[in-house]
Amino acid sequence: MKKRIFLIILTVIVCVIVILLLPPSEEERVKNDIEALKDAVEEENTITTFSYIDESYYDKNFTKPEELKKGIHDFFAGFDSINIGLSNIKVTIDSIDVQKTIFANCYMGLKVFAQHEGETVILYGGIVKPAPVQIYLKKSGRQYKIYYVEY
Repeated sequence: MKKRIFLIILTVIVCVIVILLLPPSEEERVKNDIEALKDAVEEENTITTFSYIDESYYDKNFTKPEELKKGIHDFFAGFDSINIGLSNIKVTIDSIDVQKTIFANCYMGLKVFAQHEGETVILYGGIVKPAPVQIYLKKSGRQYKIYYVEY
């Protein structure tokens, strides 16, 4: 009986160790990078924030990465604290090109709150419902970088 209990406990421990040591899927890596970017923005850390933006970035408001970087600097300077809410994150791995670059897209709900002159303001998203955002990323080295956003 003691042997049987010991073997069951040993099996459970081995299973837990194997699960913890398995590398995360590409989808989980994208989610982890998005969470790290969220944290960098909330901390107003420009260096880390910029490390998640690809040199080829563009969207409907910023056609060059330099414009986006200036916008981020102005954003951080204009608000005392930033709080970001992410919801319903859905990641899809789109493709892998000839150079083995992995492309992904991420759909999510987004709310951005900030403190401005002692008042909390909603910068993006609704009071009740977050606004939808589609982010397109490509893997560069060990992390995913954003190259296009639809909002």
